Amino acid sequence: MSKPLDLVWKHKLKIALGLFWCVLFLSGLFSYAGSKLVYVLFSIVSLVMLLSGVYRQVSYGYLFLVVFLWLGFWFKLTANFLLFGGFPFGEPVGNFNSSADAWNQVLWIAMAGSMGAMLGRFWYELFRPKRSGSPDQAKAPPWYPAIRVWLWAGILLATLGVAIFNVFYGIHQVGIVPRTILPWPLNALIAWILNIGSALAIAVLIWWDRAVKKNITLPLYAMLGEAFVSTVSVFSRAAFPFHAIPPILALIGRRESSQRYSQKQVLLFLATFAALFLASIAAVSFLRDYQYAASKSTPTPAPKSVIDATVATIKPIPDEALAPPAKDISSFRLILIHQLLVNRWIGLEGVMAVSSYAEKNSALFWEMLTEKREAGKVSAYQKISNSGYQTADARYQFASMPGISGFLYYSGSLWLVVWGLAAFTVFTIASERLIFLLTRNPLLCSLYGITLANTIAQFGMTPRQDIPQFLMIYAAAFAIWFVQSRFFTWPFVKPVN
Repeated sequence: MSKPLDLVWKHKLKIALGLFWCVLFLSGLFSYAGSKLVYVLFSIVSLVMLLSGVYRQVSYGYLFLVVFLWLGFWFKLTANFLLFGGFPFGEPVGNFNSSADAWNQVLWIAMAGSMGAMLGRFWYELFRPKRSGSPDQAKAPPWYPAIRVWLWAGILLATLGVAIFNVFYGIHQVGIVPRTILPWPLNALIAWILNIGSALAIAVLIWWDRAVKKNITLPLYAMLGEAFVSTVSVFSRAAFPFHAIPPILALIGRRESSQRYSQKQVLLFLATFAALFLASIAAVSFLRDYQYAASKSTPTPAPKSVIDATVATIKPIPDEALAPPAKDISSFRLILIHQLLVNRWIGLEGVMAVSSYAEKNSALFWEMLTEKREAGKVSAYQKISNSGYQTADARYQFASMPGISGFLYYSGSLWLVVWGLAAFTVFTIASERLIFLLTRNPLLCSLYGITLANTIAQFGMTPRQDIPQFLMIYAAAFAIWFVQSRFFTWPFVKPVN
């Protein structure tokens, strides 16, 4: 094989991704109804932001954050233009009028958010403390080998038990008001275990296994099993990849871990991952179709429109393109594929809705920041976005979300979008660094990073109620630090040398 072909083969993935980006870019450029120059700037800024997360990776949280922002704005816009020749709104867009000026304003806001994220990374790099120790410096507690099997069995049984308990009693399921209220704080604790707690526990045990030179093949399959049961239990299609991908990504970053496995073992693991992922999507879709059929809410976005590919006007979406009522749909439908790959990412529609809202000011921003979500009460953003979820319902709690850039633009200030995202980015990187210093566990850091990044990307649904989840994560990190420290000894267990 010639040197040019060798070079192409060596960088085949980068070349394929570059070609994919070019196809989407050209599609968006020819279809965009506003200024072509603004779209080109938007594309460049978005790409630079994405690359800033991959190049010299500073943290998992920052990597996931820029990926979510890129997916929610640039990819969502261009992918819809490419696939449909127009923009089918996945979320409500308020009073957005689809004029060229309105589109340009949306892209300027998106660019402000991207530049804010990059500015936050720059600040952290400028003032960050020197690194201490290596990622592999941590060791399992000396008493761990003696009770390893019992710990694994206990955590796996507890994970399965909590998931089954949640299915029967409805403590925490997406879109549904809790059917059972337990003594405080059990509801919050069970929700936390299903959302992130059990995944963190398994990440800790996998890292301890690795530290004591145990084969982590079976623990990795246990990780996939936890992701599957949690996904089905809470009715969340995103839970499986959010629980499984971060630890895998952290292990891939350590070459000595990945080089222990043969190609056959890797392919078997990937096949199991894909099978469980698809099975989780099918199971959750079926359960959602069954459980949500009685909802009074109207999930069809308003207005029902797409952008004409040639002029900045609105035309109606054909009825057959819209999702039918839950009771009439199958779990396996083509619109679901588009929803999972493109429209599930939050960002663009939120900025469209907020930018078209006339009463933006600092008072609105603070009002939204302190809003409390209550059962049977419709959140304020549903009115701003003209959401179909404006019917008070004592059983269901569906809602659309503005995303971080749209939320910050409640103030009407592009500067707040820039500085706000910069502050969130610094907090993301610095807090993940603190968790690493406490636990020395990159798998745990990666799980924390994706959880925080996803919360920021989808920011705006009564944000103060996100705080308890993270306080419990920080408490867990301090608990792991204490358990791993020399001050902690397990009763009646002798350390294994």
